[in-house]
Amino acid sequence: MLVLGRRKMRNGPDLEALRALALVVKESSMSAASTQLGVSQQAVSLRIRKLEKDLRVRLLVRSARGSRLTPAGELIVGWGTTLLTAADEFSDAVDSLRTDRGKMMRIAASLTIAEHLLPEWIARWRISHGDDGPVVQLTAANSSTVVEAIREGTADLGLIETPVVPAGLRSVTVAYDTIEVVVQHGHRWAKTRQVSVRELAATGLVLRETGSGTRRALENALAVAGFPLAAEPAAVLTTTLGVRSAIMAGIAPGALSSLAVSEDTRAGRLVRVRINNLQITRPLTAIWAGTAPPPHVRDFLDVIARTDR
Repeated sequence: MLVLGRRKMRNGPDLEALRALALVVKESSMSAASTQLGVSQQAVSLRIRKLEKDLRVRLLVRSARGSRLTPAGELIVGWGTTLLTAADEFSDAVDSLRTDRGKMMRIAASLTIAEHLLPEWIARWRISHGDDGPVVQLTAANSSTVVEAIREGTADLGLIETPVVPAGLRSVTVAYDTIEVVVQHGHRWAKTRQVSVRELAATGLVLRETGSGTRRALENALAVAGFPLAAEPAAVLTTTLGVRSAIMAGIAPGALSSLAVSEDTRAGRLVRVRINNLQITRPLTAIWAGTAPPPHVRDFLDVIARTDR
């Protein structure tokens, strides 16, 4: 906050007037400064006079031989140079941000999609667009965080696993997935390979955190079946890998995407347990803000639609 005399400049000095003053000093001529700024000499003079009025200090001594800085003017030009440099750097950064965003597609995806589906989708996208297409910037998070990123404008495209599409956003289903209950070989469910909905709801499970699409799909399906998840979780972990590791360690049964456990069940590291009279299927959904997705997002969705699943 610049303080001159008894009055404080709460809004800061006029940057264009400071720039005009600095140019007058640099060129030693108001005429040359006006030429560089693309305005009249009178306009430059008026800007500097207004700056003097705002600062309540005399900056230039004007005479027939030209203008020279007052001692206060020399201080103001010195301080102003730092301020103008910072303003120019800010403008350059904003311009760079606009340019970079035009060359980048920002995707926020839930963890299951990011780990198991996006690598192939991105590879196909790069093949179809070559080096001319936008670079994909990927953020992996749970579905709730992905929705927040779309609402806040920090992502161009969101990919979520929750069964309910958030209000106020546009969406399209891009794939389907199932939630599987799995256990380690030593668990008693591994022998029967089936469990009732009631028993599942009453069992402490290894689960993802609140806000995860996987957990929400399980909870919704059990609630619709008439047996809301009642037991306290045996463990709550924020990554698919963490849940898988906890199940394999024998902490408790758990629920994960079929995409996340397919290799483990084929290799015999985990055992899939059927839920009697219940199959949990959920859509995998692309979301975006606005009426229509940006062109590069629309192209990416076309690539997903053409991918064999």
